[in-house]
Amino acid sequence: MVKTSVDRRKLSSIEMTVLGLAWLRGPCTIYAIMKELSFSASSYHKSRAGTAYSVAKRLLGFGLLETAEGDTVRVTQAGVEALREWLAPPVPAADVAHSADLLRLRFFFLGAAEPERRLAFIDDAIQGLEAFLVKCEDLLPANEALGDYFGVLATLSSILETRARIQWLKLVRAYVLEPIPDGKWAETVLAVSRGETA
Repeated sequence: MVKTSVDRRKLSSIEMTVLGLAWLRGPCTIYAIMKELSFSASSYHKSRAGTAYSVAKRLLGFGLLETAEGDTVRVTQAGVEALREWLAPPVPAADVAHSADLLRLRFFFLGAAEPERRLAFIDDAIQGLEAFLVKCEDLLPANEALGDYFGVLATLSSILETRARIQWLKLVRAYVLEPIPDGKWAETVLAVSRGETA
């Protein structure tokens, strides 16, 4: 029996991603979905590639995927409706606010490191981000070659976000070298973030 949107639990982000990839590339094998996740520039997707088979099995059980010719799967009409529901407003506040930036997370605790290690951390992070930026920029023509118009537009977000992270680290590096005077931290960084002179 196919479960409806009323009796089916809310799908996780990885379940929606697998469903979306099956819609985008299908009919396709689950192995092809797993490979696409494993080659993703996103560490979130790359780390979840191994779950593709178990996720696809759940989606088959929910009636959102069905087996097709050979060992391929394709999205059912119920699966298309689930994707449409996921893309419909309102976008949940948790999805808007979610940004798993592990560099930013570490930055909260930078005071635990010696001054030279703080700068080494920042410089290494900038170097890594600059290499990642090249990888993201290379994805644009790759997505275009696949005929994935919305993939090109989505990848632009990674490019702009990576450039912003590089800009942030270069800016705060100066403040790590020469700290902002007490009582002016928030005022100074807010002014700089607005493009005003601090």
